[in-house]
Amino acid sequence: MSNFKVFKYMRNAIPGLTILAALSFAAPTFAAQSPATSNTIKVKRPVTTPEEKSWSVDLGLETYSNLMKEDAYERDSATSLEVSAGYRFNKITSMRLTGTLVKENSGAQNTYFDNTIASLSFKTPLTTDTAWINTLAGVLPTNRQLQDETSYQGAVRIGTKLAFNNLFWSSSATTALQATRNFHEYNVTADGGFNIRNNLQGVLTYNLPLFSKLSLQTLFVYTTGWTYLEDTRQKFSVGADLAWQFTPAFSGYIGTSNEGNALKANGIDSNIEFFNDTSSIVKAGLSYSI
Repeated sequence: MSNFKVFKYMRNAIPGLTILAALSFAAPTFAAQSPATSNTIKVKRPVTTPEEKSWSVDLGLETYSNLMKEDAYERDSATSLEVSAGYRFNKITSMRLTGTLVKENSGAQNTYFDNTIASLSFKTPLTTDTAWINTLAGVLPTNRQLQDETSYQGAVRIGTKLAFNNLFWSSSATTALQATRNFHEYNVTADGGFNIRNNLQGVLTYNLPLFSKLSLQTLFVYTTGWTYLEDTRQKFSVGADLAWQFTPAFSGYIGTSNEGNALKANGIDSNIEFFNDTSSIVKAGLSYSI
């Protein structure tokens, strides 16, 4: 399979995480260049660690698969274990370190570490239900598979996000913008594609409570990437999860996600679709906060 594809790039756009991004960021060439390498779009459960605690540890176990037949070449399935440790210095400043172990269930069935993300965030309350969050992050190249394929050497990332709580029907939403500068030893990949030097991402999330413990969580990411030759690439990522909060610290979810080129081959028409019987994946996971 290709590198384990969310918005782990992104992944601070989801409530409770420090790093913006799904997303990383599905043409094979474009996906391989993203600094965060999740192939799934993960709509993370809200972190429920008590506010007074300075330390928090979030554990996430997820398995996913696309819809191809078991013996098909395109079969893509994996299981990941994510550990994210955070420390809150005060009500404004916090830091977080996130690492992921991936086990492929298809293809070569490799086991590897995804890239590790370290971030520093600054949260400024604007109103009772609105906060402005700014993040500075570094992506450490712990994914050896990605290094071999793209000569990836890490990235730096800055992001800004607005978080809105207590909207209609007690829903919540975030809107975010994130810029990433990637570093590679070579401008091209091992298979002749072009590495992405810069990424600019727009991220929208929405969380709608359905019942007392059930909620619908959605994610949309639009990424524009620039190669070292200044050519542009556009990518989209969408996802939706049904999440069940078993306890304040323990939750589970099932969902689906899709990603790919945002534009068709003519470079004009939109290629964005929520579900595709070839590229979409189905996933299930558990989250626990200490």
